[in-house]
Amino acid sequence: MNPKLFQSAEFYHRRYHNFATVLVIPMTLLVFFLLAFSLIGKLIPKLLAIFFIYCHLFGLKFVMFTILKRFDLPLTDYFYPFLNSLTILFVVVLVIYLRRRRPEIFQITSLKPLDYLLILLAFGMIYAYFNKLLFVGGDINNDLLFFRHSPQAFLVALQPFIVGPILEELVYRGVLMTSFFEKSKFYLDCLLSAVMFSVAHLSSYGLSLEVFKNYAFLGLILAILFRKTRSIYPSILVHMAWNIYLSWHLIAFVFFAQ
Repeated sequence: MNPKLFQSAEFYHRRYHNFATVLVIPMTLLVFFLLAFSLIGKLIPKLLAIFFIYCHLFGLKFVMFTILKRFDLPLTDYFYPFLNSLTILFVVVLVIYLRRRRPEIFQITSLKPLDYLLILLAFGMIYAYFNKLLFVGGDINNDLLFFRHSPQAFLVALQPFIVGPILEELVYRGVLMTSFFEKSKFYLDCLLSAVMFSVAHLSSYGLSLEVFKNYAFLGLILAILFRKTRSIYPSILVHMAWNIYLSWHLIAFVFFAQ
């Protein structure tokens, strides 16, 4: 990220505004489809799932950018503290919601020996497919370098390596897959999770069929892992491990190099 862009929230606000504008029609159609499907089953969980997905796609960053712009707060001081605070708050809300609705996905003791093999297999499949062709995100990597000698480097690292994967797995596996097409014979729950997971990452890379395909594959592997283990922890672990693996050299340089 160009340090000059840190002078104002305008760049970020414009980028996500453009991203949201491009997706207005397809997202509207998807929402109508999901709403129509909601009428078939229990309505409230499905409506909440749509709301949580919308908050992740647009809501959190829109609120953050609006506050930063409204009070003219410098991004260098407030961007990652705000983003991490909102993300952690969102995670807490999702955990409370899912523990009430689906407490079984938080049971570590329910994992069987085969589940641990599935974790290794999932990571191996992701590695074999991408082999470092998929990156955590240019902005995040550049920001880590920008904040290398600042205490904020830790806050930057929290997003892609810890709180980000936790939030995304709670939304696109924990909430989405237990609300729509659950245990579908044709794995529609996994396919929908993969598509929405991929759409969520287009804001960082732009509208690209290649990026969409790559993240859809990653999302599909994580979705199948969640479905097979019936626990949220394996997909979170693999997601974190993959992101860390992609940037381990950068992490070592930023936090451990002299």
